[in-house]
Amino acid sequence: MVEVFVIDSNAKILEVDVESIDTSRTLVIIDHKEKIIYLWRGKKSSLFEKLMGTRVIAKLSHSYPDYRIKPIAEGHEPPEFTALINRAIREKVSK
Repeated sequence: MVEVFVIDSNAKILEVDVESIDTSRTLVIIDHKEKIIYLWRGKKSSLFEKLMGTRVIAKLSHSYPDYRIKPIAEGHEPPEFTALINRAIREKVSK
């Protein structure tokens, strides 16, 4: 299972669809299967959102102590991250 959250301008996290990956956003993506929390920072996301994303990740690490945290900058996505996003989109389409 994959959960995707956006950091809004009020420093709140809101659940969104996986298709919400957009260069102007900072997203928190939780991969429960692999126990990884990604902080994805779009190139055009605001500095505020990027900083709030770091705070959100720190808080989430307390709720998910055995999950690894991986910050990712747009354009530097590792293959496993891209595969995760593709898998999440396929799962959504098949529902």
